[in-house]
Amino acid sequence: MLSACGSRDEPANNVAAGHDMNAMADSGPFADSEMKMDQAMTAAVGVNAADSWVRKMIEHHKGAIDMSRILLAQNVTGHVADMAQQTIDKQGAEVTALEKLVATGNPDAASAAPYKPAAMAMHSAMMAASGADISDTWIRKMLEHHKGAIAMSDIALANGARGAVRAQIEKTKAEQQKEIDHIEGMLSGQQLASEPTAPAVAPAAKEKAPAAKPAPAKAAPVKPKPAEPKAPTPTCLPEHRAAGHC
Repeated sequence: MLSACGSRDEPANNVAAGHDMNAMADSGPFADSEMKMDQAMTAAVGVNAADSWVRKMIEHHKGAIDMSRILLAQNVTGHVADMAQQTIDKQGAEVTALEKLVATGNPDAASAAPYKPAAMAMHSAMMAASGADISDTWIRKMLEHHKGAIAMSDIALANGARGAVRAQIEKTKAEQQKEIDHIEGMLSGQQLASEPTAPAVAPAAKEKAPAAKPAPAKAAPVKPKPAEPKAPTPTCLPEHRAAGHC
């Protein structure tokens, strides 16, 4: 007689589904995008561990792009809007680079298995992340999103990634760490993501010093007049000398 009970995995799956339903209520407009990203990453399987990382990271980045577009559709402004647009631009460029690295061949399910714990942890952390408003919620979800990319990159590096794929993994990891440092710096400073960056105050213009008056031209030295030549001594004729005239 067959047992009426389900498989052993069913209770765990039901609990996970319950957590997701509860988290979706806190995720606002991002919930559907997060669920789709998780499903796409789970389905992404490559021919080896490195190729599985490439395929999963493509879906990972597409999820960030979609969530950033959702945020910008809410007409947010300030620094967080700039961050969302930069995410779209950077992750879009990286998706293009990753698509060139996709390997051909038969998918190997075992090659994707090492990434499952990290992907699940990222998904749970993202779904649970919420903030004071939509901007703050987005940035806290992106923090967990970037952490997930680093965890998956470490797994790929530990599983024999070589060549161009390894170079891309290292580049991705470095870029994601920069984003993490930036976000954690904002949060540790107790500045909400929704707060616009205060405009820089331009320094007061310095008063111009009065133009210096030109120095008076020096008078040309007066050249001494040449001495007038002395008149020649007249010659005294003998007859005048005799008369006592000279």
